[in-house]
Amino acid sequence: MRTLVEMVRLFRTADAEELARAGYSARYLANVKFRKSIKDGGFIWVTIPAGTVTAPHAHAKLEEAFVALTTLNIHIDDRELQLERGDVVLVEPGEKHSFSASKNSESSVLAIKFPNLKNDKIEFHSSESAQ
Repeated sequence: MRTLVEMVRLFRTADAEELARAGYSARYLANVKFRKSIKDGGFIWVTIPAGTVTAPHAHAKLEEAFVALTTLNIHIDDRELQLERGDVVLVEPGEKHSFSASKNSESSVLAIKFPNLKNDKIEFHSSESAQ
């Protein structure tokens, strides 16, 4: 079994080289290999109200990529990471995750599910969700 450090893949926008292009700039954040062949994906815009911690959950089969649209924290298993705008985190099946917004402002993240399975969520009861 892999350790948590090996499973959580975090790509920070600040660490990526900024390249000037014709009328825009680009930062190449990551080159990732997916665990399986992917037929489809789902894109979900998530808004977390100020001061809110979302309920932790995992997925049985799907992987998720999260793109931070604002500053926020992600909790993965027993680890907490602060994300800055543009950071990308990959979460594998079985990794319990949740988000928290600062007490002063709402946070947003783009969740990308692959494959786009609709009923793949594993919910945790309050006794299981202690972080």
